[in-house]
Order: sequence, then C-alpha cells, then structure tokens
Amino acid sequence: MAAQDFSPQHFQQTIHEMSELAGGLAHELRNPLSTMMVNLKLLAEDLQDSDIDSDDMRRRSLIKVETLRREADRLQSLFDDFLRLVGPCDVAPRDTDLSQVVRRLLEFFEPLALNLGITVSVTGADHPNVALADEKLLSQALFNIVINAQQALPHGGTIEIVLSQTEQASIISVRDNGVGMSKEDQERIFKPFFSTKKNGTGLGLSMTQRIVRDHDGSLEVISQPGLGTTFTITLPRTSPTTL
Repeated sequence: MAAQDFSPQHFQQTIHEMSELAGGLAHELRNPLSTMMVNLKLLAEDLQDSDIDSDDMRRRSLIKVETLRREADRLQSLFDDFLRLVGPCDVAPRDTDLSQVVRRLLEFFEPLALNLGITVSVTGADHPNVALADEKLLSQALFNIVINAQQALPHGGTIEIVLSQTEQASIISVRDNGVGMSKEDQERIFKPFFSTKKNGTGLGLSMTQRIVRDHDGSLEVISQPGLGTTFTITLPRTSPTTL
C-alpha cells in the first residue's frame, strides 16, 4: 500500500477533513435527536394527564414509542457507518476472482431488484477475472454502488454490471439508466454526509471510495441528468494461475 504522508500540507488537509466530518456528523444527528426530544416531551405530558382515556393513552404512547425506536435505529445506523468510515480499514488482500464476487452479489440483490421493476445484467463474469483484493471489503464497496444505482431507479429500469481486464488491471463497471447527477453533484458525491437522497447519510459512497483507495485502486463516476450513471472500480490485477 502507499506510504503515509506526514508533510505539513497533509496534516492541514487531515485537520480540515476531520473538521468537515465532525460538522457533518453534528448536522446529521440534529434531526433524529430533535424528533426524539419532542416525542419524549409529548409522552411525558400524556402520562401526566389524568383526563386521557387509558386506551387512548396506550395508543398514543405506542405511536410515540415506535417513533423513538425508529429514530434510535437511525442513530445507531449513522454511528455504525461513521465508525466504519473513520476507523481502521484492515485490508487483507489476496487473489480474488471478481466474477465470483459479482455472481454472489447478484444472487443476493436480484430478488429485491425484480420486486422494484429493475432488470440486472452481468457481462464478462463467465471467466476468471482475478485481482488482489479483500473479498469482504470489496463486496461491501460493490454493494454500496449497486444500492446507489437501485435508488436512482425509483420507477424501475436497468443495472448493468460489466467486468473487464487489461494486462495490469481488473475493472468493474456498474451502469444504471436512472435519474443521473449534475456535474456539481458528481464533484461532491464521495464527500462524507453529502447525499442526493432524502434520507441518505452520504456515507456509503465515501466508504466505498476509501475501500477502493486502500486497495491501491481507483473509483470514477460518469453521469448525466436523466441519462444514468456509471461507477467504475479499477483494481491491480494478478495472475489467475495463482487461484
């Protein structure tokens, strides 16, 4: 993996990135905490009101408790994603057949896609395509991209996964014909806490980029509004004879 940079410029950049992360986390925490505080206050008022019918109080209390549970789950998910992003990413690379990784992902994802009116196709997975990769982390990164593609297809559509290789690199491209992104959004899509989705945390693609970089690979996005998006992962290639 690449050597660490301890220059003053790198230190300043790290401090800036940490500041942005802290600010983004604080912003994301504000809404669920505010919702929880309001519902706790209303719940306390209901419990202190002796004039409320017991059945009505029970019904209203259950609604508020369910809201509290949902927001607590949201906070837990946010914290889990944040810790994965900022915590150590221990990459254990070995010769990994990307064709198998894609086929396993398809087995898991295709039933959901069919229910949403999405057709998924795979090209280039009928022969070994070997890269030096941590299979678990790479599967997570690829899953994040596929879920992003699915969310860009609110009315159904197509997702194409294309595997290819050069003498030195293995390549996975994920294309959708969904809503697409503006140039401005493409420049920000990998920033933590930036999301074009209503309830998105913006951490999934940030984590994906980190995983790919920790593999000494690259992650690129090409998109046009109304015409869809293509994410491309490029990883160092190894010989399939070592499998």
